Amino acid sequence: HCNALGLTGDFIRLLIKQTIETAKEIYTKTNIAKNPVSVASLAYRQLRDLGIKNDARIVFVGAGETNTTLAAYFKKHKFANFTVFNRSLENAQKLADTLNGNAFELPELLSYHKGFDVLIVCTGSSEAIISKDIYHHLRNREVGKKVIIDLSLPANVESEVSLDPLVTYIDINSIRSKAEANLQLRKNAISIMNYC
Repeated sequence: HCNALGLTGDFIRLLIKQTIETAKEIYTKTNIAKNPVSVASLAYRQLRDLGIKNDARIVFVGAGETNTTLAAYFKKHKFANFTVFNRSLENAQKLADTLNGNAFELPELLSYHKGFDVLIVCTGSSEAIISKDIYHHLRNREVGKKVIIDLSLPANVESEVSLDPLVTYIDINSIRSKAEANLQLRKNAISIMNYC
């Protein structure tokens, strides 16, 4: 478009073309695509590695960008049972609509009785939202293992909950460590390409 308007010339057009070709070559000739660095992608992969079934009851607490991105992975892979809690019912409803799920305001966590298999928490709160009492209420006397993913900083899940032996707890710090390791692998792959 810029070229058609006379704002750029052949040099920029050729530079962009070569940049795209180089990026494609790096992507196909290295393992760079196998090492994700996004929090949402890594969280989803860890959850998938736990063998979570597509009919799992997934509860989101928070409807911001991170949870929305993570929700897209679930939708893409045909998960189907979602509930979203958020401070703003309007934002909870937006995310729930994309997932064909149900939306509630945060205070309704204490009146929710349908249980969960996976609890994903990511809000801007400076305090823990999932207290021991709320966690036990959400479990609804179910005895099986649960997965909690806390992508908040600071953590939105009380430490006592994360230490429960019936909980597989995934937190933002463990995901960030993996992201940093993957970023280093990507840098190494690019270095190898430059050497070749």
